[in-house]
Amino acid sequence: EPPRKRKGGEVEERSEGEDQQVKMKCFREPHSQIEKRRRDKMNHLIEELSAMIPACQHMAQKLDKLTVLRKAVQHLKALKAESGGAFTHTTHKPSILPNDELRQLLLRAADGFLLVVSCDRAKILFISESVSEILNFRQLELTGQSLFDFIHPKDITKVKEQLASSELHNHRLIDAATGVPVQAEAPVRASVLTTGARRAFFCRMKHSQAMGKRDDKQVLPSTSKKKDSSRYRTLRCTGYMRSWLSGQPEPEADAPDKDTPALTCLVMVCRLLPHGCHPPPLRDVHARPTEFVTRCAIDGKFTFIDQRATTVIGYLPQEILGTSCYEYFHQDDLQLLAEKHRQVLRSKERVETPCYRFKTKPGSYMSLQSQWFSFINPWTKEVEFIVSLNKVISRGSGQAKEEEAGSSKTFQGEMGPRLSCRVIPGLSTGVGTMIYTGSIGTQIANELTD
Repeated sequence: EPPRKRKGGEVEERSEGEDQQVKMKCFREPHSQIEKRRRDKMNHLIEELSAMIPACQHMAQKLDKLTVLRKAVQHLKALKAESGGAFTHTTHKPSILPNDELRQLLLRAADGFLLVVSCDRAKILFISESVSEILNFRQLELTGQSLFDFIHPKDITKVKEQLASSELHNHRLIDAATGVPVQAEAPVRASVLTTGARRAFFCRMKHSQAMGKRDDKQVLPSTSKKKDSSRYRTLRCTGYMRSWLSGQPEPEADAPDKDTPALTCLVMVCRLLPHGCHPPPLRDVHARPTEFVTRCAIDGKFTFIDQRATTVIGYLPQEILGTSCYEYFHQDDLQLLAEKHRQVLRSKERVETPCYRFKTKPGSYMSLQSQWFSFINPWTKEVEFIVSLNKVISRGSGQAKEEEAGSSKTFQGEMGPRLSCRVIPGLSTGVGTMIYTGSIGTQIANELTD
């Protein structure tokens, strides 16, 4: 009898275990179905996301989930960089205008042309047809060519800095002895490139001339600057950096450089800067006077000039750097400004100049008033450079030649009898003209060191 009871107990325990297995099986089947529905839903969402990403639309083979997610992150980063401005192109686009007509209207209103340049080789990828109205080149003549072939030789370095799109250029290295910016030849990696970065600069591009009006091979020295200015047009270029994602499938190996877009370009609108464009008189418009900053060495040679000066005096920064400020002063103001130059080198206070005339690129004179102060090296206790804050007072009505015709023919001062000859600031019409004018600052600097 006791064994029989044990046999019945084993049967009851076995039935209870089978019941538990049946219950677990019943619970596992709905759980697997839930997991299957979840996977199907995730695959469906991945397919929808892949259809929305431009880089995944033209793939021949089906991409895995990680690749789709990686390209989605790249696309979102590009969209975030594009929308970094005040508004995007979608919010202010009229719905009744197609994209081509809207682009033509914008270019016509801006009086310029659209230019897309690759940052690695400066290759012109796209240029609008309106370039023919400004540079007299056809669209097919420039597309695919190097931008440096049409840039003024003195502006190539400036354009290279803008195309480099590196954060290293924001921190210019300056020589402590001279105050002159030092060119740092640092390699720019693709990971440093920043999409959406704004660019604004001036440069000169070639202007194609009609047949029969080409420059002769023999050009007189006195007319070389006039010929050079007629062959080039000064442009104001504004735009931003843009990165396009690669449409090729990427390998499965994860690398930090794979997140970098394959092609980085500079998209900009180039507008013509006409000569002789001046702000309206201050008596007509009650606005704050135009100001710009310059920096000179102790001998008066420009080492830095604010880009705002281009709209006032007409010179590009790269045109005026390295030249003496006395080459642009009016002859009647040379003696007074030379005294102020001596005063700022010997004093630690700010020196305010009276109104003087500064020669502009078109040939007229602009009335300026400046505040000069010297920077003293705290280690050597010597003057390193002079900073000038210039304020535009008014624009002269007469041209340079007319004003100099009525000015004094001699300049008697502490510079000596050598400067009693006829001096035309800013022009090199003779062998001694530029030397005499540029030597004023050198003599004053030598007085300080002696």
